[in-house]
Amino acid sequence: MIYFDNSATTPPAKEVIATITEYMATSFGNPSSRHRLGLEAEKIVTDARKKVATTLSVSPDEIYFTSGGTESDNIAILGAANIKKGKKIITTSVEHPAVLRCMDYLESQGFNVVRVKPQKDGTVKFTDIADEITPDTVLVSIMHVNNETGAVMPIEKIGGILKRIAPRALFHVDAVQSFGHIPVKPAAWGIDLLSISSHKIHGPKGVGALYIKKGTSLKPSVFGGGQEKNIRSGTENVGGIAGFGKACELIDLADNVKVAEIKEYLKENLLKIDGTVHNGGSANESPYVLNISFGKIRSEIMLNALSNEEIYVSSGSACASGSHGSHVLDEMEVPLPDSAIRFSLSRYNTLEEAQTVVEKVTEIAKNLRV
Repeated sequence: MIYFDNSATTPPAKEVIATITEYMATSFGNPSSRHRLGLEAEKIVTDARKKVATTLSVSPDEIYFTSGGTESDNIAILGAANIKKGKKIITTSVEHPAVLRCMDYLESQGFNVVRVKPQKDGTVKFTDIADEITPDTVLVSIMHVNNETGAVMPIEKIGGILKRIAPRALFHVDAVQSFGHIPVKPAAWGIDLLSISSHKIHGPKGVGALYIKKGTSLKPSVFGGGQEKNIRSGTENVGGIAGFGKACELIDLADNVKVAEIKEYLKENLLKIDGTVHNGGSANESPYVLNISFGKIRSEIMLNALSNEEIYVSSGSACASGSHGSHVLDEMEVPLPDSAIRFSLSRYNTLEEAQTVVEKVTEIAKNLRV
């Protein structure tokens, strides 16, 4: 098996599996309980919170655990919009559905939502975002790395100008595809709210976190027992949170060098196939994502042919259940969106796997064009 669909989810690291198994077997108490088992569970959550915070170079009390990236996005966007005075919100047209659906809802509630379009390479120009910021802006929500193309957005520039023009506005970043892969610096970049997810960094599914800069107020959207300082009520997933902490411990940005070499090999050799197009091509692109269109060969046909060879890739976002096509590629106005395949990598992939993938894709493309 060759797994090149890591933007959808990553295989959990063996150390993560061992950590989760241990804690679920021996420390199954409720962190809100005041007996020994409860206090043990609370300590596990506290330790994991420190590990996540260390990875982001922020304070542990700025980290709030959630069920994943989608919930983190929802809590941040809806919570920010509903507590600020003003109606203007700025985002992009290539955001993850977790952000776009929030924006659709807020628009139905009377907010003025501006969706900035990308350039041909998938990135959004900083000046296009900056030009939209006005004193009545209450929220800017921009993803760091696009989940379909790997395009890296100019996040590090936005916070400063936002605070100068609209000092009371909040800056939210969906960093689900960048966290653990490329540098993420919320404090240095003027970010107020940042969403991350465990299962994109070889941790378990069903666990994520929201960074909330100290002093930032949010209106909660989940009510209950007051866990996570009333921001996200509900009994904590202790085993999953412990696994998330372990996954953070295993992050090593030096892996980017090897991953970048694999991506470059894939790109160089796949583009030798007649009719192929690289969807993206920004000079600032994540080494973990490559999006290629294969001429007149429809995505689902290539995907199924590769699946038969036990090679797993994607035809777009795995988080838009039941959807057809790619809103990201449509917004980029790429020439062959219906034949696009996303190859997304992890630190566990090898050059030998990439060589096999190139061989199989070339063979499949040749046979399908006969």
